[in-house]
Amino acid sequence: MAVKRILRFPDEEARLRKPSENVKKINSKIRTLVQDLKDTLATYPGAGLAAPQIGVHQRVALVRLGQNEGALQPPLTLINPEILSEGPLSKGFDGCLSLPKIATWDSLRPSWLRFRAMGEDGETFEMRVEGINAIVVHHEIDHLDGIFFLDRLSEDAKLFIAIETQDGEKMVELDSLAFRGLTSPPAKDSNP
Repeated sequence: MAVKRILRFPDEEARLRKPSENVKKINSKIRTLVQDLKDTLATYPGAGLAAPQIGVHQRVALVRLGQNEGALQPPLTLINPEILSEGPLSKGFDGCLSLPKIATWDSLRPSWLRFRAMGEDGETFEMRVEGINAIVVHHEIDHLDGIFFLDRLSEDAKLFIAIETQDGEKMVELDSLAFRGLTSPPAKDSNP
């Protein structure tokens, strides 16, 4: 179908923070969206991509599992995903195609999670993932809820940026407090 432009933080933060709507029916529009996500993810070095990152606010995301084993699997389509249960929070790696070259090893995410989603074939499935795979699934579901990975940083988090040097790419620490000042977490729902 098409490789789409990925929205970037902070310039397009408002669009990235808009929560997505549930998919009511898998039709040609949704199948085209899934293929656009696949085509786009294939051109970037990422482990996942959510529809809001290409400006479409539908609950559709792709994840590439196999991170823990060191062998990425083909993209798995998640339509209307929901987390059913999750393990304790732990610090781990996080990065985002909407904030390229920025990474942290201090993102607080569940050590494991169990989720339910619909595949592109319309069949509902449940899966349990752990470690980096849990981070990837949680990260993409966050995008569908308008939550950005910067919202998940621990108090003492360090952010790093990849810069090109004469010796290749090098990770350099950013002033994470100043960087986090660029954004504000989404408003909490006041309804219980």
